Amino acid sequence: MTSQAPTRVLLIAVSLLLSVAALEVIGRTAIPPAPARQDGMLADSTLGWALPAGTTMVWRGKRAQINSLGLRGPEPRAQATTRMLIVGDSSVFGDGLNDGQTLSAQIAALLGPDVDVQNGGVPGYTCQQSRVFLDRILVRFQPDILISYNQHSDFRRADFGDRAKFATQLGALGATGIGRIISTGMLWGRMRSNGAVLDRSEYQACLSEMASAHRARGGKMAFVVPITEVDFPDSPVFGEPEPEEEGNRLSDYRQTMKAVAGQYSAVLVDGPKAVRAAGLTGNTALQDVVHPTPAGQTALAQSIVAALRQAGW
Repeated sequence: MTSQAPTRVLLIAVSLLLSVAALEVIGRTAIPPAPARQDGMLADSTLGWALPAGTTMVWRGKRAQINSLGLRGPEPRAQATTRMLIVGDSSVFGDGLNDGQTLSAQIAALLGPDVDVQNGGVPGYTCQQSRVFLDRILVRFQPDILISYNQHSDFRRADFGDRAKFATQLGALGATGIGRIISTGMLWGRMRSNGAVLDRSEYQACLSEMASAHRARGGKMAFVVPITEVDFPDSPVFGEPEPEEEGNRLSDYRQTMKAVAGQYSAVLVDGPKAVRAAGLTGNTALQDVVHPTPAGQTALAQSIVAALRQAGW
């Protein structure tokens, strides 16, 4: 009986390997890779897509300079005494804006040449994608101040185009055939429940991991509550009850960001309050439902700079 034990273990190991190999083949043959994007973005096996580093692309009708780090804007300045990075989705990237109108560009103009402000916004990125991308560029650019404007792409209801976002949560596994099976299952489950791309617990974990890792590097963290059409009295849904169940509402995600900021003693900027205080309406602060106008970005930039200075940063 003792002599049979190693044989049984070997058979089990071989069976497991064959099962894994079969799943890998099934995943690669039955589930096609994400289709190539036709909008100027580059395919990325981990993140799903990324900006084309070292080029000038056209996005939403505007030319966008992409530096060697894959960030919108000029190259990092070696002579700067403080390095700042803002991460988020298309609102940070600057949909519909010229390079000089983005949030990062306006903050840089307010702070002067001693502060290098880099734009880490990528259209469609969730907090998870921003966090993975941040880890990737740390070798070449390590910010002293990290600002997160992540929320809209996390809170949005999941749809068929979001498989890459779920694959990102799997790390290196996401690029494999098995990863395709798992990420597809995750996406279908989220869509059946009409859930967000990142549920609130995933969103909270991501913000916490980002803040914890940045604090461990000796950096300072700030969060900005993004603006949306519901924040203005000229919106037809202003003050109306949110249709989602408790825990899945925009207000719940905002409260989560505020809670994480408090937990890590981070600076918190209330974006909606800042743009209303600047006298902006929904029509003057936003191009559409979520993307700030140049005036909206100006109000956000001024509020962020004021909050950082008040914190002594």
